[in-house]
This record gives sequence, C-alpha cells and structure tokens, in this order.
Amino acid sequence: MNSRQKSRRLVLSILTIGLAVIASMALIYYKSGLTEIEKTTPPLAIPQRVSIVNGLTIITLDTATQVQSGLHVESLFSTSHRTEITAYGMVLDLQPLLDLRNRFMSTQADADAAMAAVAVSRQESERNYILYQDNQNVSLKTYQASQAAYLTDQSKMNVAQRISENLRGAARQQFGDMLGHWSLDPHSPQFEKLLNRQEVLLRIILPAGDPIQAPNTIQIAANNTQRVSAYLVSPSPQNDPAIQGNAFIYRTATPIAAGTNIIAYLPMSNETTESIFIPAHAIVWYGGQPWAYVQTASDRFARKPIAQHTPQDGGFFVSEGIKAGESVVVSGAQLLLSEELRPPPGSSGCKDPECD
Repeated sequence: MNSRQKSRRLVLSILTIGLAVIASMALIYYKSGLTEIEKTTPPLAIPQRVSIVNGLTIITLDTATQVQSGLHVESLFSTSHRTEITAYGMVLDLQPLLDLRNRFMSTQADADAAMAAVAVSRQESERNYILYQDNQNVSLKTYQASQAAYLTDQSKMNVAQRISENLRGAARQQFGDMLGHWSLDPHSPQFEKLLNRQEVLLRIILPAGDPIQAPNTIQIAANNTQRVSAYLVSPSPQNDPAIQGNAFIYRTATPIAAGTNIIAYLPMSNETTESIFIPAHAIVWYGGQPWAYVQTASDRFARKPIAQHTPQDGGFFVSEGIKAGESVVVSGAQLLLSEELRPPPGSSGCKDPECD
C-alpha cells in the first residue's frame, strides 16, 4: 500500500512538472509572437494638419473639429473712411515738471513767510519812528535797528518772489503757458489727474511745412494697441531733436508709460479712402506683427499678414494682402495659431521666431 502511494505521488509530481514546463514554453512563445507583431505592424498615421502652400501656412481642419473648436468666419467688406495723416510723438516724463512744481512751492512758502515777516517788521519800524519823534520815547538806535530789520525782511521777500517768477518763466519755457499754469497751481484739478496717472501727456510732432492745423482731438495708438482719443493742451515750446516739425502737447486718459513712442492719426479735410476692415478679435500676433486666418476652402485656413494696416476702434483698416469678399476667422483664430505652433509628434521645441 505504501509503494502504491509512493508511485502515485511520483506520477503526480512528474505530471505537475510537465504542465509547468509546457505553460512556461507557451508563455514565452506568446510573448515572442506579440513582439514580432509589434515589429511588423506600422504605427497609426496621425493626420498632418499644417502645411506650406505657395509660401502660406495652411491649417487643415475637418468640419467636426471646427465645430468643436468654436471656429467662426465672416466675410470681409470694403468700407470708406476719412483720409488721415500720420504723426509721431512720445509720452512725456512728468519728473522735470514735478521738480519745478516742488521748487516753486518751496520758494512760494519762503515768499509767504518773508511777506509775513515784512508786515511785522514794518509795523515795528513805524511804531518806533512815532515814539522816537514823540519826544524820543525810544532811542535812535532802537528805531534804526527796527528799520534795518524791516528792510532786511523786505529784501528777503523780494528775492523769494523773484525766484518764484523765474520758476514760472521756466515752466512756461519748457511746457507752455497752459501746462505751466496747471503745474504751479496747487489746486489745479487738471494737474491732479496727471499726478494720479488718470491722464498722461504726449508731445506730438506734426510734419514740418504741412498746412494742417493741430486738431483739438486726435486718435493715437501705442504698442500696437487700439486707438484712443487725445486732447490738445497747447503748442509745445520744446521740440524732439529726433523728429523735426511742429510740436504740440496733448493729454490722454490712457496710462501709457513715459517714453513710449506714439503714433497719432490726424484727419485731413473730408477726403475718404476705401479699405478692408478687419475686427480686432480676428487678429493674432506672431513674430512681432499682426496676422489673420483666411478660409481658403471648407476645411483649410491660411495665415496672412496684415500689411499696411491702420488701427481703428474695434479693428484695423487694411489696404493690402486681404481682399473684400474673403472670409476671415473671427472666433478661434488663436486656437489655429496654437495648432500651427504645436510641435509635430516625436519632436520638441518652439516654432515661434521669438523663441530663437
């Protein structure tokens, strides 16, 4: 009985070992088969959405992707607008004007103090004179000392007042009558706006010899921004050595940094010109210049440069590069640019020229 049990155990052990060997071999064969399949099966093709056609970057998107991305297009139209001339200028630094204002306030305080001292010393001198004349109730020395004090105080007052007038003249020479008056008036609401940067000052240079007069209101743009209004303050007594012409000081309620270059648009009579109007939300900035995506087919969009553009409220007037009747992407243009700049599979890096 013991020998039979031993034989059964031996047979079971052999069978177990055999099954384990077979299972291991099957597993190895299965894995090697999968490896061969992976080697021989080509990867799934990823659709190429970006291409270059005739020098233009083309983005290809099917209708479903366009709907999912929220892309919308509008047909462009030609419109007439008033002919303008372009002038240039800069945002003024208020520090020299503030220095003049502070010096004037300090000198004016000295003048007021000297005036008060003169009033007191004059009364003292007149009183001593009366007492001296009235049977010499005060000595001649006392009267002469009070008179000397009065003359000294009067001299101090005259000097302080003269310095104040010189500072007024310096303000007029550098910034003109109107701005000089604002800056030296301690209660000027106009200068208070400048101090709080609710408004900034601009020096705009009109072309020399141009018959156009400085308008009371002009449109300006800075750093490729949309236009804002600026209002005439006065002619500028100082010019920009880099830009020769007729200088005028304007103010605007836009907090532009001092030293920023400004483009000014001045209307010319009633002449009009025809241009294509592109809304601002259709513009994308790439490589330091504006572009727009134009739909060239139902599933294709070309990025075109916005050349010869003139900023206008709500968009740009364009005279070259884009034609009336073309459809421009007005919603989702930034998504198209992101798709264009996305590195292809298996690569890395930035395609924007500003990354170089």
